[in-house]
Amino acid sequence: MRLCINLCLAMCLATIAHLKADVIDPPWQPLITKSSFPDWSMEGESNADFRLQGNMITGQPIGNNPKNAFLCSPSEYRNFELRFSFRINPASLNSGVQFRSEVTENNIVAGPQLEMDVQSPQDMSFFMRHLADKLVRLSDNPWRLTLWPAGGVYGEALETGWIYPGVAGGDKTVFATAGERLTRPDSWNDLRLLARGPHVQTWLNGEPRADYQHGPTDKPGKICLQVHGGNYENPADYAVIWRELEIRVLE
Repeated sequence: MRLCINLCLAMCLATIAHLKADVIDPPWQPLITKSSFPDWSMEGESNADFRLQGNMITGQPIGNNPKNAFLCSPSEYRNFELRFSFRINPASLNSGVQFRSEVTENNIVAGPQLEMDVQSPQDMSFFMRHLADKLVRLSDNPWRLTLWPAGGVYGEALETGWIYPGVAGGDKTVFATAGERLTRPDSWNDLRLLARGPHVQTWLNGEPRADYQHGPTDKPGKICLQVHGGNYENPADYAVIWRELEIRVLE
């Protein structure tokens, strides 16, 4: 009798675990498809050229404009997991993916940004690599330089400046050292983001990057792809490519 009860209990627990796994791990879905692409909107203070080609989206600046451009989702997401590969040409170009973000009345995109900067050491000046970070540490300005920030989270148009490493924790030096080791400036990089409640985690090329709790940004918001503004000599020579953007919405 006791054996029968134990077997029934084990079966019930296994069933509950299976059902729980189904809830936690829903299937991956393409974030953008050919049919949904027209519903994504151009936001920000400048324009960029976004093209969908198969499972890749290419973003390029239009002209010389210091303001950022964004392609934003029609839907809002709070608890979700996002994964994709990206490549930036040249490696010095800045980019990122907004999440839990809003578009203000002034058409400014504000919210956390998953950083995609790859910053090839060969493209850095001596000042950038060795002196800039030390000098900005003398200031209380939250918009401090962070080297090799891919996988970090920045507060785009927020008062936080860097969220991680920054106001929500993390050591900038340790983060930069790991980022230099993990980043592939001249190849594809893989990023993964998990946002559940105030807890946010990121991975770069399969290894952990950010891991923090931040209540103020725990709210539904848009996902936006960024093309950073700049004074480009020839905008056609600059491109950000996102490949296999996939999402699964969590409970």
